[in-house]
Amino acid sequence: MASEMYVDTIAASDGTSPATLTKQSAAKAWVNFNGTGTIAARDSLNLSSLTDDATGVYTINFSNAFDAANYSVSSAGMRNNSYSTNANTIIVGIKSSTDGSTLTASSVSVTTHHHSDATNVDPLTVSVPIHGDLA
Repeated sequence: MASEMYVDTIAASDGTSPATLTKQSAAKAWVNFNGTGTIAARDSLNLSSLTDDATGVYTINFSNAFDAANYSVSSAGMRNNSYSTNANTIIVGIKSSTDGSTLTASSVSVTTHHHSDATNVDPLTVSVPIHGDLA
């Protein structure tokens, strides 16, 4: 016999906190933003602010920190509406540093660059989902 449940909100037993997912893994933070001009989030979850650090370099700050800097970051970027050439293919990744300072429990820095020559660019769209455990 199949069951159905209709709800508007699921909360933890205290009635206000989000329910903890134990058998599923939902993104605990994500952002979709424009990377050109004055950057701004189009939509997000668990985002406190965005910083434009340099051409193709952005810092994403979380409203609620992760329990450690061991979360998973995946990302995508789009230079323009045409995918007809490799010049429009954008690689988005975690900004590298020798001391790991670009990946902390409360923020992550990402870079965006051309696929063909690794030149940093400011893409029209940057999308970054983040999975892990919140503190």
